[in-house]
Amino acid sequence: MIKAAQEAPRTLGIRPFMVVLRSERLSLETLPDALPFQTVEVDNWEDVFKKLTSFRPGCLLVDLDAAPEQMEDAIRRYADGGVRFSMVGVTADQSRKRFHRAIRAGFADVVTRPIDALHLIDAAEEAFRADAEGDESRCELRSRFGKLTPKELEILPDFLLGVPSRKLATKFLVTYQTIDRHRKRVIQKMNVENMNELAIKLYRTY
Repeated sequence: MIKAAQEAPRTLGIRPFMVVLRSERLSLETLPDALPFQTVEVDNWEDVFKKLTSFRPGCLLVDLDAAPEQMEDAIRRYADGGVRFSMVGVTADQSRKRFHRAIRAGFADVVTRPIDALHLIDAAEEAFRADAEGDESRCELRSRFGKLTPKELEILPDFLLGVPSRKLATKFLVTYQTIDRHRKRVIQKMNVENMNELAIKLYRTY
């Protein structure tokens, strides 16, 4: 489901877009009309990942009042694998505790309910800029993850930690040669020389 988009912000060379993680209180219907960027709605974190690995700057809009523990677990799970999203939170709780918790979880900004259109636009455009900045931008690195197979994504956190191939072979019940093939393909797809370089890029950037 896609909400009509107006002219995109001119500060970014590629048209950015917002992904809305649907909840009982947050959907395209609850957003202000005529936002100046494309807005796409998804129902789960797997679809968030699919949408935000498209070589376009983007941000994620999340309901901070809906199952915050599960939301933080999902963010942490992706972060442990090197995937980061530029995120804006929506909440009815205007306390400092809520704001600080969101910032610690990696949110660029928090918009309170009822949603003010100008505040949402400002927060989203700041998130778009953060997603696109730098030679190895967040969206560029994240988009390379979209080329990895599910198995490569599963093993990648262990690769980044430097776990030896023979130990990974035991863990994943395959031969160490299979692990080495996965490692080689990940290095090629992520456009790096080795896993150390990839780890430095990912965690320096974030």
